[in-house]
Formats: sequence, C-alpha cells, structure tokens
Amino acid sequence: MLLRFLRNKVVEVQPQTDGSIAVSWRLTDDLLTAVVDIRVQLPDLEIVEAEATLDRLVPKAWSSAPKLIKKIDGVRVGAGLRKIVQGLLGGPEGCPVLAQAVLEIANAVILNFTRPVVQAGEKLNDEDKLRFLQEMVSNNPRLAGSCVAFQDDSPIMQGR
Repeated sequence: MLLRFLRNKVVEVQPQTDGSIAVSWRLTDDLLTAVVDIRVQLPDLEIVEAEATLDRLVPKAWSSAPKLIKKIDGVRVGAGLRKIVQGLLGGPEGCPVLAQAVLEIANAVILNFTRPVVQAGEKLNDEDKLRFLQEMVSNNPRLAGSCVAFQDDSPIMQGR
C-alpha cells in the first residue's frame, strides 16, 4: 500500500507604510491548515501583534492556539528567541506548530534585512567577493566558525 502526504509552507514578509513588518506564515498539509500572522515593529524588532488560526483536524490540545499565540506579544526577534518561544508556546500545554511558526517567521524577518547585503556581494568578481566576505566577518566576529565557509582553514578566514 502506498501512502502519500503533502505539506506546503509559505512565509511572506511585507514592509508596511508605518515602518513595521507584517509576516504571514501558512502551513497546509493533508491533515491541518495553520496560519500565523505577526507584525514586528522596527527598530527593536518587537512583536507587537500576533494572530493564529488552525483548521481541519486540529488536536484538542491545540484548540487554544489563537489565545496561546498572544503570549509572544512584546517578545523581540533576537538572541534567546528559541528558548523564549519554547517557554511560551512549547511544552505539554503548548502547540509545537505555533512554536515552529514563530521561529520560521523570525528567520524570515532576519533574512529580509540580510538579503540586500548578500545580493550586493553576488554582483562582485571573485577577488572583490573574497574581500567583501572578509570584511563582513570583521564587522561581525560571531560569523567565525558559524558555518563551513567561516572555518579557520577556509580561504575567507585565512586571508584575514
């Protein structure tokens, strides 16, 4: 017997005219439909509004998701977010789908700001790109060792 399961996730980031960022996260699979909408206020990246809806075959333990998501109001996207989200949305009384949604939304917010930098680097020739990456590591030392490209023996790190 062949079983099939289909799951789609979409995250959209939309800058707003008031200076905030609206992020929409949607999951649709054969059993569940989940939508999480969050508004993040700049410059602190504070979550100022959060809404969630779960539909279709929602486990009873997750029925409080629309109320539960309100716990992240006031939380900032940044260091410690994973632990904060697990404390607020995880555990036996929580909803793992909401916790994952908030973390993916936070990643989308961060990528929204880093994408222009990456795109600028992609337009450079190899020599200029290497200097660009070395400067990026100099400006953000936490990058060192964070991935294979920034290991001590990589060309990026050797030229510093």
